[in-house]
Amino acid sequence: MQHASTLARLLSAALLSAAAATSYAADAADPAAQTQQATDDAAVLTQAAAALQQDKDLQALPLTVSSAGAGVIVVAGAAPSAELADRAVKLLQAVPGVKEVRSEIKVG
Repeated sequence: MQHASTLARLLSAALLSAAAATSYAADAADPAAQTQQATDDAAVLTQAAAALQQDKDLQALPLTVSSAGAGVIVVAGAAPSAELADRAVKLLQAVPGVKEVRSEIKVG
């Protein structure tokens, strides 16, 4: 019984690995799509940074934004209150092209 369970886990791992490799190969085969995605991510990142600078309360905070790719923005730094940290995240979520915001803002 335990042997069958181990075999099932190994088979699942192999299938997941094959699926990931196929997906990676498809992405790697289209450099034009990769270039376009990088260009899009850079534009979204620029707009995200500008959005933070346009808010008078947020522009004074030591916040940085970076791109994790595919429309995912990471905001890091410090905020004196949870309210300001939440405002930064909501502001970034409203930027066109942003699909997800990951917050690494330290409050306090």
